[in-house]
Amino acid sequence: MSQKKTTTTTRTKKPKTAAKSSSSSAKRVKTSASSTYTTKTVKNTRTTQTARSASAKRPNGAKQASGASRKRRRKPKRRLRLDRLIALVIAGALLIGGGVYAISRFQLIDRVQQVISGGDRQTTVVRHDKEIAEIKKKNALDTVDGVSAFSDEELRSCFYSEPISDKIDERLKNMGYDEQIPKDDLRYVRVLFMDFEGKTEVGELVVNKDIATKVENVFYDLYIHRYPIGKMILPDAYGTRISESFADNNTVGLCFGLSDESSGAVHEEGYAIDLNPLFNPLIKDNGSSLSVFPMEGQLYLDRTIQGEHYIYEGDYAVKAFEKEGFDWKGDEQGMNDYKHFEYPHASSRRHDAQNEDTQAQSDGQDEYIEDPAALDQTPEYDDIVPEDPVYDDTPYDPGYQDPGIVDQPTEEPPYEQYPDEGGDGLYPGDPVVDDPFGQAPPLE
Repeated sequence: MSQKKTTTTTRTKKPKTAAKSSSSSAKRVKTSASSTYTTKTVKNTRTTQTARSASAKRPNGAKQASGASRKRRRKPKRRLRLDRLIALVIAGALLIGGGVYAISRFQLIDRVQQVISGGDRQTTVVRHDKEIAEIKKKNALDTVDGVSAFSDEELRSCFYSEPISDKIDERLKNMGYDEQIPKDDLRYVRVLFMDFEGKTEVGELVVNKDIATKVENVFYDLYIHRYPIGKMILPDAYGTRISESFADNNTVGLCFGLSDESSGAVHEEGYAIDLNPLFNPLIKDNGSSLSVFPMEGQLYLDRTIQGEHYIYEGDYAVKAFEKEGFDWKGDEQGMNDYKHFEYPHASSRRHDAQNEDTQAQSDGQDEYIEDPAALDQTPEYDDIVPEDPVYDDTPYDPGYQDPGIVDQPTEEPPYEQYPDEGGDGLYPGDPVVDDPFGQAPPLE
């Protein structure tokens, strides 16, 4: 019995030892946890006491104001940052875009390189030969882009003239050309012009070879000054109806079918240009009425105003044409052709001289016939005073012979005897006339 008890005692002791060790470890954990919690509690207590002491020093209104101010400060900061971001993005885009435009427009990189190198090295010039070749292949009225990047020399090369080709000759025949002027005396002119919408288009004209270069210079000058032109194409598209070409505001040079009042002869020789004809018609004053050509130009009769696309005295088109020697016919009284620019040439000068001589002769003849004062200049015979006669005091000598007079023997013509016809006429050969009284029967 005693042995069994000892065994149980020993068995029961071992668990107690383990329980003690576990309890002691648990106590240690609790002690450490409690110490940690105590430390945290102390810190929190100190922080709370510090905050309380700080809040105790401030009144309640200040506390509320500080809390509200914190809320107010946070929201505006976010808004300001977003606005600033948007402003920076816009400013950056503007700076980049402006810089790219300035570099491409004014070639700043080349200029900067030239300044840095001191002008010793030649700058590389960008050529546009390919673009110019493409422009020369375009048809009339085609739009042209990228011309602003051309140099002055390259732009001027787009204004040129050439002899009449077979293709252009066929087009001229469609518009009424029938060798009115030799084909060798004409030139086909290609130019650029600015239309009413501000776009660059290709234009074409046919003019006399004497003024081909002058026409190129005129339209180059108009283009660089952005002078608007409605249309510029050969009028073969309208056939022989030149009035339809003018009604469509088509600028032309050589054309046919115009009257003498419209300077038809000058146009047929290629020495005239009609610019924007619809807005600048021919206006003839007939006294009691007006004649307008083209008829559609009646909407633009009032020339007292400087309307849009009107050609008037002082207009840049007038200056550009007169610079090359052309005459503007819009200032002729009674025959105002506002669209017409004419270059003086030999035939026109001869024609004008003939007209002036004819006019002078007619004016002189009219003055001689119609002047009544010329009829009143007849001499009055009552006013004539006779001069005293001059007498020769030399005595008369019947034998005196004037040495200046030589006596010439005179022979009387032979008397021509006429045959006697038995008449009683006074002259031989008179017809016999019966005397009714001589043959009257005697009286009883």
